Amino acid sequence: MTRNSEVTGAILIGLILVLTPQRLAAQAPADGCVSCHAGLPQPALSSPAAAFRGDIHDQRGFRCVDCHGGDPTTQDKAQAKAPGTGYRGKPEGQQIVATCARCHSDAGFMRKYAPALRVDQATEYATSVHGMRLAAGDAKVATCASCHHAHGIRQVKDARAPVFPTNIASLCATCHSDAGHMKGYTLPGGSPIPTNQREEYEKSVHFTALAKQNDLSAPTCNDCHGNHGAAPPGVGAISNVCGTCHAVFAEKFALSAHSQIFDRACIECHSNHAVLTTSDAMIGTAKDAICSECHTEKDDAGFVGAERMRASIERLKSALDANTALIASVRNEGMEVSDQELALSELRTKLTQARTEIHAFDPAALDLIVNEGMKGLSAVEQAGNQAVADLRFRRRGLFVSFGAILLVVIGLALKIRQLDRQH
Repeated sequence: MTRNSEVTGAILIGLILVLTPQRLAAQAPADGCVSCHAGLPQPALSSPAAAFRGDIHDQRGFRCVDCHGGDPTTQDKAQAKAPGTGYRGKPEGQQIVATCARCHSDAGFMRKYAPALRVDQATEYATSVHGMRLAAGDAKVATCASCHHAHGIRQVKDARAPVFPTNIASLCATCHSDAGHMKGYTLPGGSPIPTNQREEYEKSVHFTALAKQNDLSAPTCNDCHGNHGAAPPGVGAISNVCGTCHAVFAEKFALSAHSQIFDRACIECHSNHAVLTTSDAMIGTAKDAICSECHTEKDDAGFVGAERMRASIERLKSALDANTALIASVRNEGMEVSDQELALSELRTKLTQARTEIHAFDPAALDLIVNEGMKGLSAVEQAGNQAVADLRFRRRGLFVSFGAILLVVIGLALKIRQLDRQH
């Protein structure tokens, strides 16, 4: 191939690359919906067209007509919305759910786009408080578009999505923190539904872990109440809801006497939205202890048991602290105590187990764990004290050796002086 042929070929390829997109764009059918709405002065009519750019449906090739019907090939309002075009307009209420479910409940259809996506959301929504109230004619309740938005819908894993974990509390608060919107809604007992849930949740350890420590596994509203099937946990299900994460605590509580007494299960001691950091001060009969709210009489078995459990916990804590300080001090002096440090690390789990056992409210079972821990700590203390004794022995030996060496040096110095005098 000659040099001129190469140049000519390069020019032709360049022209193809430049002109082909323009030709394809010219051949692509214009979307009259977007073209028309984008130029409208009313934000309520123009903003959906702007928001739809980058929407997950836009990325998959869906157009306005797929949800709203109509003729997208024309910008003439009458022709675009003519009866024969299947124009549905803006869906409301049950129409929103039906519009979304038309695709999202069709497993065969969804397999083409998102095979892993569930297709039972509409069915689940129908069982939710929102869905049942909507079916009863309440138009104020949340629908698909309330949470996912109608345009600009993003994947759940997108941090900009309103249903991303860190955004859920704000999303739910849109309605549930609005006293005007929630007016008239009541709890099963007849009292008004509170509107301070978000405020309370932001005091909790769950919010701290999620929003401040970026732990996306920490629970937020939908983890306890559900999302599409959103509903209050109900008295009988609260321990099961908490037990989803706190399984061991739930098992211990289920075997306790309190499981038959506490109407609200875990909430009785820990609250629901404002779940605060726990501490050993919650157990016992001191003024601020949780147990003292119910057990006030000193001859009450619960009062005695609470005092006993708190004393056992404190006994194990004190022994752990004392032995930790002992081993740390001898380690800083250069003694080999790695075995004792490992033993302390393992024995700290006894304190964790003891705190877990509290949920069974059985002082005898708690004492078994504490006694096991104390037995292990006794061995650590013995080894630590032996290390202290060895250290003292070494220091005494070092002092004696140093003294002997010093005497030898002094003797040599005197001898040298004596020899100097003789010479």
